[in-house]
Amino acid sequence: MSGRFPVKVNGQWREAEISFASEREVKRLAYWRLPRTLPSDALAVRKMFDAVEFARLASNRWHYYHLDGATVKSLDDLERVIREHPCAEVAMVLIARPTWRSPIPALGIAYLRRTWCNHLFLEFLALHPQVLLRRREQVSSVGSAMLHQIVALAEQINAPCIWGEATEGSHEWYEERLAIAEVRDHFFIEEDVMEHCLNEMHRTQEEMLARRGTT
Repeated sequence: MSGRFPVKVNGQWREAEISFASEREVKRLAYWRLPRTLPSDALAVRKMFDAVEFARLASNRWHYYHLDGATVKSLDDLERVIREHPCAEVAMVLIARPTWRSPIPALGIAYLRRTWCNHLFLEFLALHPQVLLRRREQVSSVGSAMLHQIVALAEQINAPCIWGEATEGSHEWYEERLAIAEVRDHFFIEEDVMEHCLNEMHRTQEEMLARRGTT
């Protein structure tokens, strides 16, 4: 996980940053709200409802693990836990933020658990409702970039597999991002799929650097 990654803002490449969320940031996920004026697109509205629900569930589940001392707030913390307790199960929230002046403080979140056999379980991946709404500013590629960063995190801790649930509204998105022929209600990221995600991450980084060099 590199800490910074490229996204497009109003058609231009910018850098966002991703890190493990603090306890305060996790608490604030419970305050995600729907926009006052919703779009007419029913699918977009469904995604916004899901995002708010996922953020609240992520906050609640993280705190459940936190009460048991089973959460981590940094990569160093995660690596230390793995060294000291190789079969430990721990929860974490990754949060993506803009590095530019933006009316959207958090672009997206991911709630994960590291399982006892050193796999990553991606329970929730959600974009902020204002990112989905695309009214305050046009921010794109956040979900893809966060997924790539999660794969990079798996590589850093030598996790051979990431698995997760897909909803009716997200399974096609995962098919496209993972280059998998069919995703139903679950997916696995390992071996060739993991390599594909890492290649895509490097490709977008190189594209951003190339465009920056021509401006």
